[in-house]
Amino acid sequence: MAGGLERVYGTEEDKVNCSFYIKIGACRYENKCQRIHSIPPISQTILFKHMYQNSPIEVAIASGNAVSQAGIEEALEKFENFYEDVFLKLAEFGEIEDLIVCENIGDHLVGNVYVKYTSEYYAEGCFNALQNLSYENRPLSMEYSPVLDFSSAKCKQYIDGTCQRGGACNYLHLKKISTKFKKSLFNQMFEEHPDYKEKKEKEINEKSPKKHKKKEKKSKKKKSSSSRESSRRNSIERQKMINDWNETGIQNVSQAQKMMYGNNMPAPVYTPKVSMRTSPELLQLQLQLAALKEQLNAIKMS
Repeated sequence: MAGGLERVYGTEEDKVNCSFYIKIGACRYENKCQRIHSIPPISQTILFKHMYQNSPIEVAIASGNAVSQAGIEEALEKFENFYEDVFLKLAEFGEIEDLIVCENIGDHLVGNVYVKYTSEYYAEGCFNALQNLSYENRPLSMEYSPVLDFSSAKCKQYIDGTCQRGGACNYLHLKKISTKFKKSLFNQMFEEHPDYKEKKEKEINEKSPKKHKKKEKKSKKKKSSSSRESSRRNSIERQKMINDWNETGIQNVSQAQKMMYGNNMPAPVYTPKVSMRTSPELLQLQLQLAALKEQLNAIKMS
């Protein structure tokens, strides 16, 4: 009997516990749901409800509507400033494993921010420290989340560019952010809090001492160069880094276009250099590709 209950827990067959809440940490029925939303007494993940405030432009992007180039640049700049500010503040309480922000516009998911720490100890410190505080003059509403694996909470169709529900989808649509920009924030976290890295290296060494010794020898040779590379760059170096990120993103889009159009690929309509950490051209092309897929699906159905 117990084995059967364990098998159905958190699935659609579970008639007691809300599977959506267990997977995503939020449910569209909220308090009116007929199934139980069991908020864990402690967790590695904290949910900040409706913390991020979307601009009208961001709502349009989430809904799949056409947005001007200037509008996309403005939206990306606003979001990345928020992400950097929140990431570095939350990193003061412990080592962050991941930080994600929802692009969904449904009432139960809009503006939700999830932070997952590497341990419950760090999460508890953050949770206690931020009680009764505000962000941008709005009280923080937070709770421990049952979500420990974001991969099962993400919308697979959104990742593939085929989600038909858009911002109203009940699975997580994550706001896009440059991988290299995100990596730079993790580097800064370890620079400002070296004890996080030391603790991680100690844990690795305890699990696999032989491998750790080999890595330690290699790291000593690269230590001086890597420390300079990971430090804050001046404006000229930062601009060069931004341009490199944008060119990488545009190359990825070009490959995707070749796969879609073959030899009939249209001429690019974007410029390769824009002062943005995440390429607005990349986001614009993703919107265009999504619109084309919808048109193709409509033709197939007719």
